[in-house]
Amino acid sequence: WGHPCEMCPAQPHPCRRGFIPNIRTGACQDVDECQAIPGICQGGNCINTVGSFECKCPAGHKFNEVTQKCDDIDECSTVPGICDGGECSNTVGSYFCKCPPGFYTAPDGLKCIDVRPGYCFSSLTNGRCGNQLPQPLSKMQCCCDSGRCWSSSPATAPEMCPIRSTDEYRKLCTVAALLPARYDQPPGRPDLPPGRPDIIPPPHVPGVYPPQQPEIVYPSRVPPPHVILPVNFTDYCQLFRHLCLNGRCVPTPGSYRCECNKGFQLDVRGECIDVDECEKSPCISGDCVNTQGSYICQCRVGYQSTATRTECR
Repeated sequence: WGHPCEMCPAQPHPCRRGFIPNIRTGACQDVDECQAIPGICQGGNCINTVGSFECKCPAGHKFNEVTQKCDDIDECSTVPGICDGGECSNTVGSYFCKCPPGFYTAPDGLKCIDVRPGYCFSSLTNGRCGNQLPQPLSKMQCCCDSGRCWSSSPATAPEMCPIRSTDEYRKLCTVAALLPARYDQPPGRPDLPPGRPDIIPPPHVPGVYPPQQPEIVYPSRVPPPHVILPVNFTDYCQLFRHLCLNGRCVPTPGSYRCECNKGFQLDVRGECIDVDECEKSPCISGDCVNTQGSYICQCRVGYQSTATRTECR
């Protein structure tokens, strides 16, 4: 009873909760709460069930039992360690990270990647870092390839790279894993200059610098306030499969959008959710039942449903 709903104090008579007597027959029939209670399940998709209802909230939202609405989750205040190294901004259904100079926003916008050039060491003996590589590399380039230690400047003591298979390593190197596979060692090193097999280019994480010789940025030359990397994520739809459930993924520059299948519509997050056709009462002389992407009509006595089950004759 009421809005938002509150439980009735005792079992109603003559039908149990969630049912009402049919005006003509007196038989108990289910109440469609989605139709009967205005504003229920606001921001989400209300699904009627026998004797009750269910509220499907879009991703990044949670159902509020008190108001019977879908509330946005503030990931910035609820997810520990979010946007490490940057500033978190909450959005409806999601969030994004604002990254400081020298950090690069990940393609999905959900974390900051350290791309400041520094010193990479390829060996670690008795706790001492050695064999400094000549070219400056970011921490991700160094540690996700073959480096053992990394230092941000000559004045800073080198730090050990995270051990492979640890959470810290995965956190640093997951972006590298999403990019195209590493250039393999011989046979056929496509990144070696022709005719000069003795010239070995610096190790690199594919996509972070192009496979051609990168411009070497020495730490004495202060990098620009925002390091713009030539990362070209041309097709998110290819890179991340299953982005648009109930729809078709269309790549856009630096992002993607969803074109929804028939019977689905875009929600606030850009995802395809089911349209409740029953809201428009399409079943004359029958009861409408919403289904994923469509609906069916349960016809009254004396009426017959069509082949598509979308009308009663």
